[in-house]
Amino acid sequence: MSIRDLPAELLTDIFEQVVYDDSLVDPLHPTNMSLSRWDKRPTKPDWVLVGPSEDVHSKHTKAYSATKAIMFTSKQWYRVAYHLLFRCLFLSDIARLPPLCLVLDQYAWLGWYVKRFHLVRYYSPRRFTIAHVENMLVTVIHHCPNLELFTVEWPITPSFPAIADSLVSYTAKSLRSVHWKIGPNCLAGLIWALDALPSLVSVFIDFESPSTPATSTEDASDPLVDASPLLGTASHISLSLDSLQQLTVRGLSQEFIEQAIGWSFPVLQSFTLDFVSHRDNLPDVAEFLKNHGAQLTFLDLNTIPALDLPAILAACPMLTSFSFNPDWRLPFHADANEEAPTAMLREPHARITHLGLHQLLNAFLPPGSGVQIATMMLQRTNDLTFSQLTRQLFPALKVVRVLNRTLLAGLERQNGPEDEGYERWERWEAQCKAEGVRLEDCTGSLLGDLPLDSDDEWEVDSEDEYEEVVEKDPGLRPSNVKELRDLLEEIRRMSVSEPTPFLSEEGFAAIL
Repeated sequence: MSIRDLPAELLTDIFEQVVYDDSLVDPLHPTNMSLSRWDKRPTKPDWVLVGPSEDVHSKHTKAYSATKAIMFTSKQWYRVAYHLLFRCLFLSDIARLPPLCLVLDQYAWLGWYVKRFHLVRYYSPRRFTIAHVENMLVTVIHHCPNLELFTVEWPITPSFPAIADSLVSYTAKSLRSVHWKIGPNCLAGLIWALDALPSLVSVFIDFESPSTPATSTEDASDPLVDASPLLGTASHISLSLDSLQQLTVRGLSQEFIEQAIGWSFPVLQSFTLDFVSHRDNLPDVAEFLKNHGAQLTFLDLNTIPALDLPAILAACPMLTSFSFNPDWRLPFHADANEEAPTAMLREPHARITHLGLHQLLNAFLPPGSGVQIATMMLQRTNDLTFSQLTRQLFPALKVVRVLNRTLLAGLERQNGPEDEGYERWERWEAQCKAEGVRLEDCTGSLLGDLPLDSDDEWEVDSEDEYEEVVEKDPGLRPSNVKELRDLLEEIRRMSVSEPTPFLSEEGFAAIL
């Protein structure tokens, strides 16, 4: 059978396997425990640390490039593969929304292929008002009845009621994952939206600071507007999110967490709270976990104020992955001394295999211009906390991962820790080796293993490996070459002239 005889369904399946990574259609959002990676870009001489979210952006771009290469190989492949451009709509520039709306208005049936819509925020064009963006997003949602993942990394507070209403009206049965950035005053609408979207598997809510959307001079002069939203009848709704497996909350989330304490999450497995730089109005995390922590396997708490660590872990007996801030000043720190050592937990946690550590900037990087006493106290706190990360308290522990990407980027710039930071790294590394635990950075490499400073060493290693491969590999056999030539010749016959796209160049620009 020649390639021309392959049915379109089989070609489509092959192209989907080639083009799309499973992570692009995974309803679960990346977490802080997801691995970052180092990247060397042609425009920058230094190494760049790519986080999990940025890596998803890169995968989208590569998927588009691969799809275009397939489409313009032959007319047959064009007809089979063009709809793959619409499987995941990823827009890194909001200026591409208008042409996308025009394409979907003209070819409405293409919206049936859309599984994911992802809008990244980089800048706000002056010619676009909030009303324009709202209308365009509603138009896209209207044309995508099979939408499963909806992510907008852009504040949509004024437009949230219209956007949420469109999602409920057109995608309630298919929508499985949402990422919204809204203000606390949208809480009532958020509760109604969650109640009307029963198929959600993953929810990411990024709450803006109340002072951000200042609407008047008086509001702008007052840094803290009343942060208590009016819930109305939404306060009487007892949500039951029967499909929700992952809940991620970022920003000022006190009111949301207090409401969620009384909700039902029968299959919730992952909870992440990122309180960013806020120090006041901390949510009642202990009470939330008391009600919903029994079945959690993943817990990530990134806050500056300290939390009741023993009570939290006692409420989550099934945890296998736990991340927290080792800068927290915990009660056992005040009682710690060599004569009568104290423990961080009341009793060991039997299931945790992975521990993630936030912050730790003062542990390895040179101290800044702040008060030296405060830095020394933080370093002592870090040492005391890390000394408790042993198999005595965590019998199943396998990995301790330092999660702060800013810290790792700083270590790469200064070529590793220096002086006291280096001594601390040696102590922590020795402790982990003695316990049989792997000490990692956020890339999954051993903490201290940084990317090479020059390309020369890499090239030498690559040449050595290449020579070894060449010696072992006999090369292309004549039969291989003939098969490849036959395949290329058949593709040329299938496409005598360049294919004419049914979409205009503006249409392609909308999604590329």
